[in-house]
Amino acid sequence: MNALGAFTVHNTVMDLPIRLKPKEALVPKPTLSNAASDGSTFTPPEAIGERFSPFDLATAPKIPCGLPPEVWTIVQSAPACFPPQYFLDVSRNLLENPNLTASHLARAELSYQSFADPTFNPEATTSGDLASIVKHLRPECQPRLVESGVDGFELQWTVVRKLIPRNPKLDSALMQTCHLFTSARDVTITNSNGKEEEAAAERYLVVYIPNVESPEEIPFYHPTVRSLCILYTYFPSHAPDSMLPSPGILSIHFDFFPSHPLDNRLERTALMLLQIIHKHSKGRQAGYKKRVHHDQIIPQKRFQDTYAYLKGKYAKTLIEGWVEQTPPEKHVFEDLGIAAFLIELWVNMYGGEQGIENQEVQRCNAQKTFPGFVDIGCGNGLLIYILKEEGWSGWGFDARRRKTWTTFPQEHADSLVEMLLVPRVLLPDAAAPDDNVVRNSPPSHNGVLPQHTFIISNHADELTPWTPLLASLSDSPFIAIPCCSHDFGGTRFRSPVHKKYIVEDPNATGKEKNKQPSAYAGLCSWVCHLTERMGYDGEKEHLRIPSTRNIAILGRTRKSGLDGKTLEERLQFAREVVEKEMGGATTVEQILLTWMRSGGELVKPGKGGH
Repeated sequence: MNALGAFTVHNTVMDLPIRLKPKEALVPKPTLSNAASDGSTFTPPEAIGERFSPFDLATAPKIPCGLPPEVWTIVQSAPACFPPQYFLDVSRNLLENPNLTASHLARAELSYQSFADPTFNPEATTSGDLASIVKHLRPECQPRLVESGVDGFELQWTVVRKLIPRNPKLDSALMQTCHLFTSARDVTITNSNGKEEEAAAERYLVVYIPNVESPEEIPFYHPTVRSLCILYTYFPSHAPDSMLPSPGILSIHFDFFPSHPLDNRLERTALMLLQIIHKHSKGRQAGYKKRVHHDQIIPQKRFQDTYAYLKGKYAKTLIEGWVEQTPPEKHVFEDLGIAAFLIELWVNMYGGEQGIENQEVQRCNAQKTFPGFVDIGCGNGLLIYILKEEGWSGWGFDARRRKTWTTFPQEHADSLVEMLLVPRVLLPDAAAPDDNVVRNSPPSHNGVLPQHTFIISNHADELTPWTPLLASLSDSPFIAIPCCSHDFGGTRFRSPVHKKYIVEDPNATGKEKNKQPSAYAGLCSWVCHLTERMGYDGEKEHLRIPSTRNIAILGRTRKSGLDGKTLEERLQFAREVVEKEMGGATTVEQILLTWMRSGGELVKPGKGGH
């Protein structure tokens, strides 16, 4: 048993216990009647601390933080009313996700963590004595202790992390030591009039120490301080007549460099940090659950590292040379993100053993065995240019040539073809199409590709529902990133909703639970349905791109259906699927006529399209 006693508060992120001495039960929420004596209704007053509202430090209650006041300065504080486990959950989550508090950061990589280290010694007085592995770490990765100590607190865990910036060319990475200290000692509270009050308290102190020697080594995204700490003081026996306005107090403290005293920027940074911690702690208390989960297919680190590399190599040139009327930043950063995802996806798929330590070797192996890609409805062709520049073979086509195509080097411009897709599925006699509508159409492709060609369907609109069907004809893997909903005839419509593929909002309450899915959610569910209908084991990923249309649906592996079937048998099955999805009363011939009319509109100047 820990010296602090038997009371356990669980950190639900890793379910690791933090032990404190027994306390009274948490203060129950006050109950207020919803009806006044005259029968009218009223809204109960909101408890102090429910919303973030910082104190005026001149009148705020003073609570000892355990750190020497001659070294540490309180910068901001605010009332709070959530139990401590939510503060602990948020603190643990922020260890690997500092981007929640600083937009210039991508993530953090943990170099050392004590959670599962049996040699961790919380009573160590030197860094080398903290754990047996410390002496084997590089000097910059070794944890730093709080030089002045923390009176009355006990160390619970230590983490050394590397803060990774979004733009490595602009900001450098930073090693940082993080500690959690806890205390269950009673504290003396002092109000603005000097009145003192003794109270039972639980204190949780998270200390962040940049592993630097001077302020010049600290990047822009980090406060220019020697150390900072967040203190949450919780009073489990808080009474309404106490001098404290709420059962919890959040505060932030800085240890300044002599050359960098408190300024407006540091004050605003401290305020923002407290506000974010308060917001996320209240959200967890309310039962908030994350609805969107990124990095299900490609690990965050690999994607972000590749994206940062591509962004540094291409972004500036592409933005400066933009010739379309659309905003360059959105398209450039979006396609760079998609390219980063595809590159890492293809390394996984074609690079051989995942255990190869040298990523360049694995990438070279992948490019040697890569079957090539085709981007259907390639638009401005930017994605094709980036992928080919990075050594991935492929081409693309679109119904209408774009201005951007002329800005690419000739070897890449030659990979962009102006043509319509006229799916062979719709042609009654694919070998010799003598239908007048088809014969008089612009140059076209029938959608039958070399076997295993990787199909990219990026916001391809009219081509989106066709993507799984085209892939099935050539036994090809594919990625579809839906945008606007069209039926198999190329006509705008609201896609049918397939609830099997709809992810319910875990935070929805009341009427929100029965709310109809959005048109975009319905479209994605339909594409997932078509993917499975064509025998693929569908996967879904929320891409890290600057677009609300960021869901990628992948078909990489086949689980049933068309294995061993001839092309004609696959075509016939696809025709049956198309007719059924179009309602059953519309023939393939009628769908072809509608498709060709839609295609004719796409090739007109000034029109968008696939």
